[in-house]
Order: sequence, then C-alpha cells, then structure tokens
Amino acid sequence: MTRIVISGASGDLAGRVTQQLLAEDPRRELTLVTRTPAKIEVEGPNVSVRRGNFERPELFDEAYRGGDILLLVSGLNLGRRTTEHRSAIDAAKRAGIRHVVYTSVGGVQPGNPALSAIDHLETERDLRTSGLAYSILRNALYAEIVSAIWLAPAAREGVLEMATGYGSLAPVSKVDVARAATSILTSPDRHVDTVYEITGPELLSMTEIVRLGSEVFETPISYRPVSERERLAFFDSVGMPRTYDPDMPPNPEGHMWASDELVSADLAVARGYQALLSGHVEQITGQAPASLRSVLESVKGLRYDRIGSAS
Repeated sequence: MTRIVISGASGDLAGRVTQQLLAEDPRRELTLVTRTPAKIEVEGPNVSVRRGNFERPELFDEAYRGGDILLLVSGLNLGRRTTEHRSAIDAAKRAGIRHVVYTSVGGVQPGNPALSAIDHLETERDLRTSGLAYSILRNALYAEIVSAIWLAPAAREGVLEMATGYGSLAPVSKVDVARAATSILTSPDRHVDTVYEITGPELLSMTEIVRLGSEVFETPISYRPVSERERLAFFDSVGMPRTYDPDMPPNPEGHMWASDELVSADLAVARGYQALLSGHVEQITGQAPASLRSVLESVKGLRYDRIGSAS
C-alpha cells in the first residue's frame, strides 16, 4: 500500500486533505508531519505523526522515511521559504519519496509582482530538476479569503479599497483545493509531471466580486481602486507589519500576512496575472468547483481562522 506523507499537517489545508483521505479509506497509510504534533487529533490504525519543521530541516529525513508520495504544503516565510522547500525536496529524495504534490499559487511566471509568486516560481523550478515526479497545484486566491479578508470588513465600512485596479480573478474554495490534492495523492500515476491551475468556475472582475458581496452581506459595498502607496499607508495606519514574522500575532480578521505580501498580491491582480480560468478542478476530481456566491453564503460572518471547522 502507498504511504502518503502530509507536510504542515496541523494546518487547515493539510487537515482537510487528511480528513478526506481517511474518509475514503480509514485504513489509509498516512504520515502526518508537523512542528506541533500535540495539535494533531487524527486516529487511524496506519496513521503516524512525526515532528518536522522547515527551520530544522534535519528532521525531515526521519519524518519522510517510509513514504511514497509527499504533499508539500508551502511555508509562510517569504524570501526564505525557497531554501526551506529545497531542503524538504532534498530530504524527500533521500527518504525514498517518489512523487511530490506541491501547493503553489496561480499565475506563476516571470514578471509576476506578487512576492509569493516569486518564491513559488523558484520552488517549481527546483521540482522540475529534482528527478522526482511532481504535481503542481497553482491555487487561485481562496474564496474564503475574499469573504473574510476582503468583503466582511468592506461590508462594515461600505467600501472595498484595494490596489487590485480593474483586474479579474477566479477565486477557488479551499474545499475544492483539498479535493484536487486528495485525488492526485490517491491516483498519482495519472498526474506525473503535471501543472494545474486550480480555479473556481467563474472569472470575475473586482466590481462583480463587490456586487456579490453586497448581495450576500445584504449591505451596499462600493469598490474604489487605490494606489500601491495608499494601500501600504492604510496597513501602516492599522499597525500591520510590512514584513512577515512567524512570531507576529494574527490580524483581527484571522490571518498572519504582512502588508508587503498583500499589496504585491493586489498588484498581481491589477496587472492580469490572476486573470485565469481553468476546468482543472473538474478534470481532476470529476466534480465542478463551488461558485464564489456559494462559498460567501456558507462562511459569511466567520473569521478566516475559524472557517476550517465550518466549511
């Protein structure tokens, strides 16, 4: 039987994948790798929990031992995570892992201004030259982020101000990202050396997204594009750090991103790097992805860090 290794196992996305894998087969052979093993509350006769930490890459040799396929959930340390991912890929090779499924971001290509895309581009290159089979999931912006981080605060203020210009995107639910990852992990031979754009079912303009938000939150919301400088100034005014720090406290909306990452992601939307729509979720899973409206309705009013238990 194939043993699946899940990195970042105490995180939301990895937790969803773990739950789906065990729901399909309670006897699934799983190794759950996390920096916080005490947070793992998963039971199964063939489930192993091991300590692993991007900041201590020497742990990965033992953590990945005996595994066949690895779900490598990307880290959060901007600028440093390319080295962290490289260490994890090298450890996977030494441990005998044959296939890596990697969570990247939509629109990865040279020139994309999003700091996350710059990091993911480098890791994608490392995977292609690793000698391992790979499947890359280029995940569009999570629809849950649109709800909790964009629209919920805008509903309170009556306006959404972002540096996204008049760009378009196709937000995808975390549920669908997890379903796609689960399908690949259980049928890896069908997905050798593949790159998928994991999007929702609709390419929406910022104006259309705000219109949906007004309808679901039942309050008028307007959209006002702002400059990069104005967006950074707003984040400065509310005390958000410019640079990511793993020890910083969560934002009141329930996330741990710094303003340089958020604003660079805005610019990627404005410049068309997120204007992507694919049928890959349905091709992989056999089921169409959820619409943005349905996700907004299901998670409306929830903080981002509380959505995992409700969606």
